[in-house]
Amino acid sequence: MATDDTVLTDDSLTRRPDGLAIALKIPWYRSLWLSSVSGVTVAIDGKPATGLTAELNGRTYTIDELGEQSETLWFLQDRLVIRTPDDPGTDTVDVEVSVALRLPYMQIKPGLYVTNHATNRRVLEAR
Repeated sequence: MATDDTVLTDDSLTRRPDGLAIALKIPWYRSLWLSSVSGVTVAIDGKPATGLTAELNGRTYTIDELGEQSETLWFLQDRLVIRTPDDPGTDTVDVEVSVALRLPYMQIKPGLYVTNHATNRRVLEAR
């Protein structure tokens, strides 16, 4: 099983003209459908990030739309990129990310699945 400290890597943070992009590794030991993502939160320098969107394989989704993507796989080698317009404008940024994944093959009862919660916090250099 993947551990919490594997969500962010040293090269996860990129500065873009419209804000920050944070590349996330899947916090699990196998690929899952993108619809398994039941929640993503981000804090930038201790403040909740706003206007979050997600990118995978050239497509952009709102966080709420992720749960509808039952035909898109988040492969182990892929990075789910979370975007926010929030940018403190400093070289280093304290980033905290929480990802909740429903595990579709671990059903407790109809419509209720085991959820893996992973939180990772790092001070990252914006590229």
